[in-house]
Amino acid sequence: MEWSRPGGWVVGVMTLLPVVVQGVELYRCQDDAGTVSFQQSPCDGPGARVSVGEAQAVWAPLRPGERTLVESYRRRDRERLARQRAAEREALRAQGQRLESSGCFNKRHALEKVEARLRHGYPAGQGERLRRRRDYLEEYLRRYCR
Repeated sequence: MEWSRPGGWVVGVMTLLPVVVQGVELYRCQDDAGTVSFQQSPCDGPGARVSVGEAQAVWAPLRPGERTLVESYRRRDRERLARQRAAEREALRAQGQRLESSGCFNKRHALEKVEARLRHGYPAGQGERLRRRRDYLEEYLRRYCR
């Protein structure tokens, strides 16, 4: 939220105020054939006003059975992911390779972020720093990572 923009503080204050929702007035109307319809304007013939209260959003916690089901899904997903990772490690081992260390992964990720920043623009004073950081990361990857 930008407080410096004109009217920005008004929007900020408005978001802090509670929202008041009024009930809706409905009319239950019945025509000569006996067909019942609901509308927002008063009936031409016989009908009655139906009062509808405010809509309330209520959050309820999970019931014990639902909680157990969600936990079983999470456990199943964790076990499936563990099996996939084990299979990937085994495949790499069979090829004579090893997994990349987390340090190399993090450096590659940092290099991608720096290169994206260099491609998409940056403030004038950051260019030299970004280029030095890119050179450092490339040298690190060249030396210590495959």
